[in-house]
Amino acid sequence: MMITENAELHRAQRAFRSVLDAFAHPGALCTIERAADNPVRPAALDGALESVVRLFVDQAVTFSVVDAEPDATAAYLTGETHAMRFPVREADFVVVPARADVQLVAEAVLEACRGTLVAPEKGATVLMGCARLATPEQAAAGGEPALHVVEVRGPGVADVNRFAVDRVEWARARAARHDEFPCGVEIVLVDGEGNLVAVPRSSQVTLAGEDASVGEASMPDRVAAPSEPCLVGEAR
Repeated sequence: MMITENAELHRAQRAFRSVLDAFAHPGALCTIERAADNPVRPAALDGALESVVRLFVDQAVTFSVVDAEPDATAAYLTGETHAMRFPVREADFVVVPARADVQLVAEAVLEACRGTLVAPEKGATVLMGCARLATPEQAAAGGEPALHVVEVRGPGVADVNRFAVDRVEWARARAARHDEFPCGVEIVLVDGEGNLVAVPRSSQVTLAGEDASVGEASMPDRVAAPSEPCLVGEAR
């Protein structure tokens, strides 16, 4: 039993260092160890996404799951972490499984709490599963699913960092929010193999080949309006 507990502790420590490295180098591809197999883990929650979620979500914070069928995943996370489930607009952490469709991905980012100028730390972190994350070179070599190259600039980036990902709805929704720093949301992308990228609120995101920041013109139809600022002292 002690050996198992030590192994899980060391796994969590390595995962924590990976996420720290990802935030220190926005847009750079990192890797994280997947959580150990668990027979009761819902199908929507792969081992890599669970590993990321467990680093952030515990009984001291709140979370929301954005998925077509979120209840099983939410119940599992509540049982494992003792965190309370809240609506997206009020949650500290928003979990988006890789199977979530375009509409849900956009809504998750648009509705996440941006914090306030007085309390920007109340801005949410979106933990988003992806089908595939890779380097631009790997994307150019082909493979399924098709990938979009994303460019990240800003603090922590010498010039530009590039990565490739199968979904970009999160980037369009992020731009459509028009957050003013220090308000905004943090986004962590992770695929089933444990490839991971962090996009802090201070970063500028563009799609390769586009001249300006990812805009709202290509947003899916019928997405919700960007979230209102969370009030200081509001229950989170």
